Amino acid sequence: MQPYGKSLYVDDPGYVPAAHYQNHRIPVEEACYTCHTDYALYGSLRAKMEGLQHIYVQYLGTIPTTITLFQPYNNRECLHCHLGARSFESNPIHQAIMDSTKSNQMSCVTSGCHDTVHNASGLDQVKFWSPVQ
Repeated sequence: MQPYGKSLYVDDPGYVPAAHYQNHRIPVEEACYTCHTDYALYGSLRAKMEGLQHIYVQYLGTIPTTITLFQPYNNRECLHCHLGARSFESNPIHQAIMDSTKSNQMSCVTSGCHDTVHNASGLDQVKFWSPVQ
């Protein structure tokens, strides 16, 4: 998971997790769980079982080279914070696709809009932001 955590420091506002993390749009101490609540131990029984799979792989299994989600990313995770936000709802593009976004017919993270998410395999080609200590 280290490359995914490192991607929070990419110095490019097009990297969705980095922009949210660096601008404190999410609680920095809970960065992962804020956006990935659907397969953590805090969700439904199914989510708990999928979360236990992560624990099993971490300690007893073989950690895969590429990490994939159990199911496609649900816009619910984005809309939890953005729905109702003036900057989100007043955007003409968001207004035009709101119904498709709410129904998950169009994904926030794969539709060509916000499609640079973690890109953990490309971190050797980017510049990093360093917070002031």
